[in-house]
Amino acid sequence: ITMLNSKPRYIIHPSWPEQVKEDNIASAKRYPIEEMYEGKLRKVGQVLMGCCPFHEERTPSFAVYPEKNTWYCFGCASGGDAVSFYMKKTGCSFIQAIGVLKK
Repeated sequence: ITMLNSKPRYIIHPSWPEQVKEDNIASAKRYPIEEMYEGKLRKVGQVLMGCCPFHEERTPSFAVYPEKNTWYCFGCASGGDAVSFYMKKTGCSFIQAIGVLKK
């Protein structure tokens, strides 16, 4: 994963299987993060806030930005897109995440 203009960009490796193509990656990145989140998200302006699924906390510090379909946790300082959220949540590889999230 490389960061170009503060957006995660994925470089496609020639040895990856057919399912990991540009259009499948784009489709997977559009999968709504709020549908993968297990718990309650509260709308605060245009942001959805909740407790981070990756560490214990009492005060919500996990933010989902539906317009950009990105997420960020102010508590553990991690964030990304739908693919990175699914990978972190399930512990699967990039290729597996694309296979699951593509529509």
